[in-house]
Amino acid sequence: MQIDMEHEGPVVVLCPVGDMDVTTLPDFEARLDAVVQDGARALLWDLLGVGILPSTALGFLLHARRLLAEVGGHMAVARANRLVRSTLGTMGVLDVFPVFESREEAIRHLEAKLSA
Repeated sequence: MQIDMEHEGPVVVLCPVGDMDVTTLPDFEARLDAVVQDGARALLWDLLGVGILPSTALGFLLHARRLLAEVGGHMAVARANRLVRSTLGTMGVLDVFPVFESREEAIRHLEAKLSA
């Protein structure tokens, strides 16, 4: 599992490539903890490189959202494929954090949240 990290202004963009499953979640958790400890308050998960989203990964995304909320931060997801987006909808989390078709739209949303 590869997790690329980029910065778009105040937004930290994490771009996982591969499967988000129980074997790779410790890498995600370590990256998330480091990003939050470094002061990030806006996190975008760019899921273009993720093929499926099992329930363990969904639980992790919910944990990430709670962790950011505890420090006054915000999270969004962008570029999820149809299967991943369907999983998010089926599990009822589309109301918990926003999911955007484009990365740019998600970044604008997070920047607006930080400015509010």
